Amino acid sequence: MGDIMTCKINADTTDGLKIVSDTSGAVDVQSNGTTRMTVLANGNVGIGASSPETKLDIEGNLLVDAYNAVGAGGGIFLRGGFLNVNQPSITVRTHNADSAPDGLSVNGNDGITFRTASADRGSFAEGGQFLIGTTAFNTGTGHNFHQDGYYYLRRASGAAQTMILFYNNGNAVGEIRTSTTATSYLTSSDYRLKENVSYTFDATARLKQLKPARFNFKTDADTTVDGFLAHEVSSIVPEAISGTKDATRDVGTIKDADGKVVDENVIEAEKKDGQTWEKTATENVNQGIDQSKLVPLLVKTIQELEARITALES
Repeated sequence: MGDIMTCKINADTTDGLKIVSDTSGAVDVQSNGTTRMTVLANGNVGIGASSPETKLDIEGNLLVDAYNAVGAGGGIFLRGGFLNVNQPSITVRTHNADSAPDGLSVNGNDGITFRTASADRGSFAEGGQFLIGTTAFNTGTGHNFHQDGYYYLRRASGAAQTMILFYNNGNAVGEIRTSTTATSYLTSSDYRLKENVSYTFDATARLKQLKPARFNFKTDADTTVDGFLAHEVSSIVPEAISGTKDATRDVGTIKDADGKVVDENVIEAEKKDGQTWEKTATENVNQGIDQSKLVPLLVKTIQELEARITALES
């Protein structure tokens, strides 16, 4: 612990225990011949660090055990120059009064920012918006996720620009582009991707098999719309339909080896080693339709009808 003449220990009942260095040297706390903690003359404390660079410099793992502080919001609280001494700038809690001890709550009173290479990359704004590539909601360029559920994607104004690219197995299969006035939805259609191309087929006969209908969705009884029933289209234009008629799937609850719930309303395939899955319900897997896939059939039918009219007129 250094020269006994330059260090004194005071253990009186008034001041408690003091270890005082009378020189500008450090105070080391050792066990088994190894220094475990160092206090420099400038007040920096190192645990496992012999030359601490900050007020507390720890080399190794840190455990903050707030498990038994149920209801008290145990965790780590950081405050720097904040006006309200009872309101930390950043809080990392293992739980709070209304949640289980295994939960995690991270709170930044004025928002939370993520940085790399000394530049802002993303942030949770004070109002709850999640921002990527921008520092303010709905300004500049970047991604904006609003707390009410909608999403902004902004780029600099100008000619047509790609906003979103879609890839499947490493291959570009589509994109969403915008100009100063419109949005375009594109799907791959390059001739180099295709084979067995034919321009001869009876589009009119196929189109006549489609059965357009008027209906309302069960969740919106007051709105009547025009459309198709997906399973009735699947045999005529199968590429326009996703899913299978009357398909269902079982969903359930996944628990770990201790019986704790890991996830709910998921299929059994989501279960990992050491976990159990218990069925709780059977839900519908609804079919979908991409009505843009009907456009080639409509164009070909118009061409066939125009050819028939021309033949009759001649």
